[in-house]
Amino acid sequence: MKKLLTLAIIMIALTIVSCKKEKPTNDNSEPPIVVVDSTLLPQVQTMYVNNITQESADCRGKIIDWEIAGATNYGFCWDTLPNPNMNNNHLQSTIIMGGVFGLTLIDLSPSTTYYIRAYAENSKGLAYGNVIEFKTLDEDPHPGPWSPTPVNGEIPTSVLPSELASEISQYINIYQGVNPPEVEGQFIVSPYILFHATSGDTTNILYYERYIAFFRHGDRVDFFGKQWDDDANAYYLEAYRQLNVIGDGNNFTTYYIVEGYPNGMYAKQSVIFSGTWDVANNAINDFKVVTILLATGGNPNLGSVNSYCIFGDEDGVSEYNPWIDSK
Repeated sequence: MKKLLTLAIIMIALTIVSCKKEKPTNDNSEPPIVVVDSTLLPQVQTMYVNNITQESADCRGKIIDWEIAGATNYGFCWDTLPNPNMNNNHLQSTIIMGGVFGLTLIDLSPSTTYYIRAYAENSKGLAYGNVIEFKTLDEDPHPGPWSPTPVNGEIPTSVLPSELASEISQYINIYQGVNPPEVEGQFIVSPYILFHATSGDTTNILYYERYIAFFRHGDRVDFFGKQWDDDANAYYLEAYRQLNVIGDGNNFTTYYIVEGYPNGMYAKQSVIFSGTWDVANNAINDFKVVTILLATGGNPNLGSVNSYCIFGDEDGVSEYNPWIDSK
């Protein structure tokens, strides 16, 4: 009898241990799945990942049998290890159209490989889509606009490539020298006129309204821009600080380089401003701008390397004025 009692106690203990729930882990092992008829689960597809930057990426998924699946929860899970699941990073999404859903991943790390897949859940269980691998872009060595230092008052070839200097100087004066004028104030340039480009017939095309400001600090200048956005029906502010200024007398040139990732593809552009300060009238005469595409990551929406556009103020004179807060 004593042996039977001991055996019973052992059996009860084993039953309790076997029923103990495991704590969720942060590894990439698949979470426990109740086996059901797979035809009753949603059919989900991870469609694509695009617009990849250093810290974000857009992703799209699709519930193929959207009209009959009865999915109530769907989104994406991702991780730096293959086969991500709901134990890892995951975020619920909303339907965009016809079973397609999407979201933007944020707070990613630069130069990092990620794995992502869509998921969808209905009353019968959870289903995963295919895994897509992608890598975020490298850390930007020049976050925002920057300005290489001129040598002996000459604009660097990293800003104005030597093979373009002669051609561009036909349309815009590039002033060189170490004694530029004391340009100060908020000078309005509105609107810009595109009068020369390296492709197409663009003579005298009205381009956009833009307002700029110069504030001189020794041999550098703070530059600010304000541009009208038709879609938003408002101005948005651009700020490019501490640009180099070169020139002689009242003639000056200032410039900056900006690097970015339009549509997830690398691009690099220089912007050069030139003009003559009209001290008596507190204005900048013959004000012109050239933008040069220095590098591109193959973006089909951009031109070729060293393509450029040149703009001028509508009346050729940039006048001093305070900011205009409405159109």
